[in-house]
Amino acid sequence: MDPNQRTTRLQADQALLQNLAANNAILRIESQNDPADRYVLTFRGKGLARDVTQPGEVSIVELHQVELRLPYAYPASPPDIRWMTPILHPNVSFSGFVNLTEMGLPWTPDIGLDVIVERLWDIARSAFVNLERATNYSAKNWYEDECKFQLPVDARPLRGAGNISPSNIVRYSHRAGEGVRWSSPAATGEVLFIDENTMPTSAALQHVPPRRRPPGGDDVFYIGPE
Repeated sequence: MDPNQRTTRLQADQALLQNLAANNAILRIESQNDPADRYVLTFRGKGLARDVTQPGEVSIVELHQVELRLPYAYPASPPDIRWMTPILHPNVSFSGFVNLTEMGLPWTPDIGLDVIVERLWDIARSAFVNLERATNYSAKNWYEDECKFQLPVDARPLRGAGNISPSNIVRYSHRAGEGVRWSSPAATGEVLFIDENTMPTSAALQHVPPRRRPPGGDDVFYIGPE
């Protein structure tokens, strides 16, 4: 990529993240260089991690930090992402590295950093869990067999629920056990973005509003709440 094009992209990404963090109680960002090519993201909210004071126990943690580096080949190459604080999640390796494909975001240069940051928060609060693409098998087994927490452990999306399109709402249903439990989308307004292999359950389909033919008998259908 032409250096000027890369600079323009870095500036655009920085503006996206600044806008996302503005007046946001969850997210804070620290950047390095001008234009920024390294960020430390701080999320303040509930997540899950092993309790260092009680070996084997999992507890709520309320601070998460993630390092995001943009390599020289960015955006042709994806960002490098590393979790810096303790977390228990199937899609975060023991050393803290995260693969975008396992986050349900196969890399293309069209993906903005704000989309990645939103997904990282969903990982932090266990709103996104991809058990089929796990890299941390200890965490995978725990989520399948031992998890007693209501997921997501933090109900707040990074953006306001009013900005979410209902057409993107799907519900994750784990097929191999009852360990992972998700709160009702109708109650929380949660959106769970899973990869292309995930099928919506019948519960999710119940939230699709019916179509109504308007008076007059023409071919226009209204799709929306009654």
